[in-house]
Formats: sequence, C-alpha cells, structure tokens
Amino acid sequence: MENTNAISIPLVDVLSELLGKRVVMSDNKYIEFDTLKEVPSADIRTAEALKVEKEREILKEKYIKQANKSQTLEEARKQLTEYLYQDVFNHWYATKWSFEGHTETPKQGTIACGYFVSTTLRDVGFKLNRYKLAQKSPEDEAKVIACGTSIEKLQNVSKQELKKYFLKQKDGIYFIGLDFHVGYIYKNNQEVYFIHSNYIENKGVMKETIENSKAIVSSKYYITSITHNDNLIKKWLLKVIVTTN
Repeated sequence: MENTNAISIPLVDVLSELLGKRVVMSDNKYIEFDTLKEVPSADIRTAEALKVEKEREILKEKYIKQANKSQTLEEARKQLTEYLYQDVFNHWYATKWSFEGHTETPKQGTIACGYFVSTTLRDVGFKLNRYKLAQKSPEDEAKVIACGTSIEKLQNVSKQELKKYFLKQKDGIYFIGLDFHVGYIYKNNQEVYFIHSNYIENKGVMKETIENSKAIVSSKYYITSITHNDNLIKKWLLKVIVTTN
C-alpha cells in the first residue's frame, strides 16, 4: 500500500544526529563523511528506530490537534505498515529459529516464532511486554493484537482457500496464528506472503508465498488485521500500552 503523504525525515539526518558526525549516502550505503567508513548496521537500526519515533511524534501532535482525525489515522496506518514491512522485517530476515530463541538483535542468536512477532511489534514502536505476548497461545496472541475487535477463525481450509481469503482482504499486514505457530501475512495486490520464523530445518525468519510454505499448514487459523485495526493503530500513534495480561 503506497503512502504518498508520508512524513519522512531523511535517515542520513538522524544518523548524523545520533553519531555526532556528518553521514552521507554513497552506492546505497551510509558513509561517515570525514572517515569514509561505512556506518555499522547496529547504528542504522538504532537510527531507524529514532526516525520512526520522531515521525510518530509528528503524527501524534497532528492527530491531537486536528478536528478530522480520520485523515491522520490513515497516514499513521500507512506509515506503520511501511515501517514494519520495509524496515523492521528486513533486519530480521535470516535470523535462525530455535524453540526457546528470544534474541533482541537480528542475525545474532535465535528467535522463536512468537518472539519474532512480539519483538518486531515492539521494535516498530508498540508499548507491550514481548515476553508475555510471545508466550501466549496463537489464539490468545491474536486476541491481544486485535485490541477488543473480533478475530477471524478459519478451520480445515487448504492453502489455496487461505490465499483466496486474503485476496478478498485489503492490502496490508495481518497477524496469523496456526495450531502451533504464528507469524504475519503481508497482502499486496494479488500477492500473499507468510512472514515468520520458520521452525522447519531451523530456517528462521523468512518471507515466502503461501503456496510455497510448508509451515503454514494448519487445522485452524486465527487472523486479525494490524494495518486496518483502528484500535491498534491508535495505541501505536498515542503510545498507549497494548495489554498482554
């Protein structure tokens, strides 16, 4: 989903402020201007989080002051989806899976499926307890993320039928809980992707089409929208705690 009205603070400006030195872009890399050294990925990740917070604060002030709040809520919806899909997920790809994995650092250590979901939601700016959320059953995790809205429950459907279900939904990011697994669905036009920490052969965090995913087979599915859940978007925008009790 394209965000044509997005508030955007250049990442080079945030990096420069964070590091106390001028940073420039060269060949799609962030470079310290004085030393010509490439900026470490950890600093880039920190700067991206700061950028998200700065832009969220701008949206928050706009939302509070505006009489017509729906327009700002729509901006926040698109902004959050873009942050999560383009920035946060990209850092986590190729991080290995283990049953008890709960690393907070992408590509270092291992991460279980529940912790992948809870940690990425925290990293994008939600106020939540990533441990409590990760340790819930797939259905209860869906209920927490739904924030009081209803969740969709599907039973005994094939991968083809699951894809048909999502093709009827709006573009965006969804939480999906399975019998013993959880992850995200990213729907964009006619493409439907499963983004998760894959337990099969300990492959870890990856994006794959529903058709090609072996891990998405389940007797039950618990689904709730992240992108199109106004209750959840408001919690992100206003920095309200997502209750995980």
